[in-house]
Amino acid sequence: MTKKLLFLFLAFHCMHFVSAQETHPGDLYEKNDLRTRNLAREAKRQGDIYVALEHYHQLFLRDSNDFGVLLEMADLSRLTHDYVKAESYYTRITKSSKGSKHPEAWFYLAQMQKSNGKYKEATQSLANFKKQGGKVDPDMKKLAKAELEGCTLAVSLADSAAKTSVFPMMGKVNGKHAEFSPIPVSENKIIFGSLRASEEKIYTIGEFDTLAPKRKLYLAEKDGDTWKNLGEFEEFNDDAFDIANGTFSLDSTRFYFTKCAQNWQYKTICEIYVSKKRNGKWSKPEALNELVNMKDFTSSHPAMGRESKKNKEVLYFVSDREGTKGGMDIWMAEYDDRKKTFRKPRNVGSKINTPGDEMTPYYDMKSKTLYFSSNGRPGIGGMDIFSAVGDASTWQEPKNLGLPINSPADDLDFALRPSGKGGYLVSNRKGGNSLYHETCCDDIYEFNYLKFITATCDLEVQDSKTKDCLKNGEQINVYIVDEDGKLLVQQTKSINCINEVELRPGFEYVIEVKKDGYFNEMVPVSTKNVTTSSKIPAKILLRKKPVEPMVLKNVQFEYNSATLSAASKKTLDTTLVEFFRKNPELIIELSAHTDDKGSDDFNMKLSQRRAESVVTYLISKGIPKEQLIAKGYGETRPIAPNSKPDGSDNPEGRELNRRTEFKIVGEVNPDDYGTEEEVIEESGE
Repeated sequence: MTKKLLFLFLAFHCMHFVSAQETHPGDLYEKNDLRTRNLAREAKRQGDIYVALEHYHQLFLRDSNDFGVLLEMADLSRLTHDYVKAESYYTRITKSSKGSKHPEAWFYLAQMQKSNGKYKEATQSLANFKKQGGKVDPDMKKLAKAELEGCTLAVSLADSAAKTSVFPMMGKVNGKHAEFSPIPVSENKIIFGSLRASEEKIYTIGEFDTLAPKRKLYLAEKDGDTWKNLGEFEEFNDDAFDIANGTFSLDSTRFYFTKCAQNWQYKTICEIYVSKKRNGKWSKPEALNELVNMKDFTSSHPAMGRESKKNKEVLYFVSDREGTKGGMDIWMAEYDDRKKTFRKPRNVGSKINTPGDEMTPYYDMKSKTLYFSSNGRPGIGGMDIFSAVGDASTWQEPKNLGLPINSPADDLDFALRPSGKGGYLVSNRKGGNSLYHETCCDDIYEFNYLKFITATCDLEVQDSKTKDCLKNGEQINVYIVDEDGKLLVQQTKSINCINEVELRPGFEYVIEVKKDGYFNEMVPVSTKNVTTSSKIPAKILLRKKPVEPMVLKNVQFEYNSATLSAASKKTLDTTLVEFFRKNPELIIELSAHTDDKGSDDFNMKLSQRRAESVVTYLISKGIPKEQLIAKGYGETRPIAPNSKPDGSDNPEGRELNRRTEFKIVGEVNPDDYGTEEEVIEESGE
């Protein structure tokens, strides 16, 4: 009989991709136990766990006391998200006399009970896991602690469901197979991933690579309450790969997405590709180079954000590369707009990543919030959706989004609609379309916030002297303020005397205005206590930059000394240090001057030491040395006579001449911030 390939179209949350097992159609009913066991092992090695499960099921039917088969049935049922069957198998293992050699069975039993909503039973199983002797993976112990906290959390969040409604997408989006990766294009239009196939089918070895269906990207639009599938998003699909997990650059001129295929070792390897929009058309997709797509490791789930320090676009993505803290971690790489390059990726850190898996990042620029899924944190189910305010490698403690966003099953691919009033997620929770069992397959769900609150700041910008309204393209920067500093949220241009600045409730903001020829100014705005949709008035007065140097009053030195007094340091704290907080991009010349007592050479050297003393103090306060120029002018630039017209001494004039000044001499190029890092160029640039 000709050998065939059995292809089962079943979802694995977009990180496990379908492959094929070489077998006879009748092999699933092979009567020879050794032959069946070998087929099961080979199917598992190649990643065909549904095929492996069928083979082991045949062995289990013949001998339900075969403990090795029972272990395989439990693990494979867990991996196929058949929580009910997996729970029953792990229960049998823990009750078996041989179960003491497998303490991890208590851990997996607890996970399955939790995924079935049995939090009390899961708590007891975790307690039993803690009592087990033998060698247990330290990471599993950490995960067990998180699972236990998750059981308590699930009970405590029971009332949170009233704030949000979650429901399957109505219409022609969700099918019997996998749907995933919803990407909002507009308020009622999305790109999404799906495996579209009408049946399970057998392929010959030669047919599999060319004829077997692949995961692809599709377009859908909402008409009323019903979604219509508009067909393939053809520009990015490729019949040789599984395609998934896309995101637009912040200016929507680039589209990043993932291509996946198995390597020769049957490991699924994903790579991130990019297509660029030119003259209204998308270019041929090209892979990012090897620093992002590291050889033999997966890179997937791209998401775009912007970091605050250098105002650079950032690619967040998921990888299992070296340096990963768990199975899959979230990584980041900065984008250089001028060079069209990505800097070397780095792990976003242990505030986000755990010994478990972190997946499907989504970054909301309006709230500087990273949304992601994790099974390494206290959760309601398996993969729960979390949020963390921050950017780059600096984050606040992640928060579980609670019910009903999360469920006892797996919840991933969180994304907000442009309005922020709701969005989408992917879940294999009960109630979706099922091909194999009720929690086998992922569907896309919509959610709406039932009490969505808006906060708008009505910002007025004026000239500080004339009080004239300024509306000629002032740069308005909005920052969220947290314990780690300021996080850049958005940048807009002033177009009216009063500008409407969109904010989100629950944050402390600082709004900054920049205008050529003026000093930057900021105003704090709080939405912490906003409980109803509100408008918040604010005013900023801009001061013109003087052409001449500015005197720093009360910055003085002892006679013939360059040592700063405590009072002078306090003055610098409230003047120049504050000045740089508002104007971090400026370069200044810090100059010191003397009267004409003493020799010219002595006064020149003394003034240089005094200027350097001020610069040294400012550097100690965190101001970059590259933005400070120390210059001593001695007695060469008096601003008042040192003597009166009759030749007598002029103490008042000498005091004015003994001064410290600063003058703006330039601005820092944003590309020069930070240390030099290894960069990677995108193909085609």
